Amino acid sequence: MKKYKLTILGLVFVPWVATAQLLPITQLPDTIVDQLDRSVNRNAERLQELKQQRLVEQQLQKTLAIKAQLLDPLVQLPSVLPILDTRKQLLWNEVEIELGQRAVEREWLILLSAEQWLQVLKVVPTLSQYVHTRKNLDSIDLQLIKLRVSESLDNTLKLRQQLPELLAPYLSRNFIYQPQANLSERSTAQPVEQDKASAMCDVPIALGMVDTAITSDHSAWPSKSAKRFALIQQDFLPAAIPVSYSHGTAVAGVLAGDNASLSPLLPLLTLYSAGAFYAQNEYQQGATLDSILQALNWLVAQNNRVVNMSLTGPDNPVLNEVVSRLVAKDIILVAAAGNGGPAAAPLYPAAYDGVIAVTAVDDAKRLYRWANQGDYIDFAASGVKVLTTRADGSVGRESGTSMATPVVSAKVACLLASSPELTLAQVVEQLQQQAQDLGEPGKDNQYGYGLLTRPLKAGL
Repeated sequence: MKKYKLTILGLVFVPWVATAQLLPITQLPDTIVDQLDRSVNRNAERLQELKQQRLVEQQLQKTLAIKAQLLDPLVQLPSVLPILDTRKQLLWNEVEIELGQRAVEREWLILLSAEQWLQVLKVVPTLSQYVHTRKNLDSIDLQLIKLRVSESLDNTLKLRQQLPELLAPYLSRNFIYQPQANLSERSTAQPVEQDKASAMCDVPIALGMVDTAITSDHSAWPSKSAKRFALIQQDFLPAAIPVSYSHGTAVAGVLAGDNASLSPLLPLLTLYSAGAFYAQNEYQQGATLDSILQALNWLVAQNNRVVNMSLTGPDNPVLNEVVSRLVAKDIILVAAAGNGGPAAAPLYPAAYDGVIAVTAVDDAKRLYRWANQGDYIDFAASGVKVLTTRADGSVGRESGTSMATPVVSAKVACLLASSPELTLAQVVEQLQQQAQDLGEPGKDNQYGYGLLTRPLKAGL
């Protein structure tokens, strides 16, 4: 009986439903129609923007994937790399440690005065058994003691437990540092003759650099008879170790290269080159912290007040102490900011207080895509596809913050040549006045105070 009642109720409603479907549709006002049209258009535009954003993200992911495959010393080198001399004898093992950093296996450095070292030996006489070398850094009145410890002690915590507490601030691994030119972004395009650019300044300049060795017979160096370019080289490497020439030659080419394709930044240059880098393989170079500190000591002893350091590596108390002492002596260190990318951690020595950190831009004044960023960046200079000398005697284009650093070093050297009494703070102030502000107004994390170019502006 209930089933039939439900059927009757359904039939009663059929005419009402049918009649409702036949009712005329009310015409909406034009203003509402216009609003709906605009809303649809906005949604369509937003959808297109989202699609475009997705394409950009996909392209970025592809770019990052390509970058991951490029030559990168901290990624591509094996976790243990034997460094051999030319007789195939093992000199040391270069090993990967925490945070992807590299160091000489079981080698540690202590930086002390001679008196402090004697005090340490009185407290821990057994420490002498680990001493591999002791070298005086006369320019900063300290000794550099290299320890070779057992495998069980090759750890910061364990080693410090064996040493007097006073040594903690002066102890560091013998870290490996890398040059900051990107081999993957080399250009093979044939250089062409170009208009000569103005020199940074036309006065005699003495400048120091810590880098690889430099090819001394490159045809782009001014002839010795012209007496416009003098190259004084000293290496700080073990005997018979394979030496690299590529990076240092490229940096020197920015400073002094002079031919149909190249215009020297410093046409009257005495360049003191401290060779600290050895060949890790056919394409890559590394420098131990030990060699870098000896190189700096020698450059200061040669009365170089400006030192170009187109290299980067990790923070450590030994390098920090040396840099602090050199800054206190009014030695001006100009260092590459690094090619780690926008999200990379700060690199050193560029990120130390008192060091002028340099980033790179291209000819359109756009930031080099792999340049480090951060509040330690001071200035920018041209460093993308820069035409310069190569170790094989040719001329080609190189990219990286390494290529931008000598531009700023040259400007600092020219400032000091005209006003040798300037302090570091005064030099930075003058550089700020000569810089073209890029990016956000004032100092920013990408370009620092702005772009520095040749020539030196007079009368500031």
